[in-house]
Formats: sequence, structure tokens, C-alpha cells
Amino acid sequence: DVHLALAGDGDEEWTQQMQDLASALGIKHQVHFLGFRRDIPTLIQASIATLLVSEQEGLPRSVMESLCLETPVIGTNIRGTRDLLAGDCGLLVEVGDIEGIAQAMTWVLDHPEEALAMGKRGREHMSAYDLQNILELHEALYSEAISDRILTPLGTGLWPVYNDFM
Repeated sequence: DVHLALAGDGDEEWTQQMQDLASALGIKHQVHFLGFRRDIPTLIQASIATLLVSEQEGLPRSVMESLCLETPVIGTNIRGTRDLLAGDCGLLVEVGDIEGIAQAMTWVLDHPEEALAMGKRGREHMSAYDLQNILELHEALYSEAISDRILTPLGTGLWPVYNDFM
């Protein structure tokens, strides 16, 4: 018996339309509109998979949280989500592809071992986004950028002057 739990505040009109649709389809008891929640990690851990089918995202925290918790992710093929799910860490569907979303959800249910392995790959992939790794990458980038230059401060001390421009 599969249930769909939708967490987060949404447009009230849309929510009502979706509740009406669930009733009309006879699945109202399987679709849960949770509203705003503070216990998202707990919900993710209780899930078979998470679903983010946005039309636009930056770097979606919900996908990152799911990957860190080894929960398979189904997401739309958009910037940010696509980057996080690279390396077979999740399933991508095109924006608006309802059939593709349904197929991806069915695949996760029909292939639990492969979905679990996908979740594990996701957690490994997320190590690249670890704060310590990012700080080390930034430090290396800055070190490389200034390694062949001698900096001298301007009178304000706010901006460096590069001696190679003199």
C-alpha cells in the first residue's frame, strides 16, 4: 500500500484542487498534504524515495538532504537537481512529464535493491559538497590566483594592487 506525502506550504487553491482530484480518483486515503514541517529529515528517512519536480531550482536543499540520508531521489532535469543527481545518484525526468514521473516512481517500487544502491551512491556523491571540501577548494583557488603576484595595499587597505600592472 503506497502513500504519497506532500510536505511544504503551497498555494491553497492548488492544494484544494489536488485534494479534490485525490478524492475523485479514490485515493484520498493514500495522499497526505502535510503542510509546513520542521521534521523533514525524519520524513525523508521514512520515505521510499523523495520527489522534486520543480520547473526551476537553484541547488535544492531537499535533494541534498535526501542524498545525505541515502534516500533515492526522483527529480526534474533542471540545473541544480541535474548536477546533484549526476553519476546515477537519482532518476531524472523532464519538466512536465507526468508519465515519466509515474514510471520513475514505479521503478523505485519495483527495484528496491537498485534504488537502495542509488541512495548509497547519492551519499557518496554528496561528500563533494562537504563544507570542509568546499573551503579547501576555495583556499586552493585563491592560492593559485595570487601565487605569482605580489600584493600591495592601496591607501584604503580595501583593494589589492597587483605589481604586475605597474
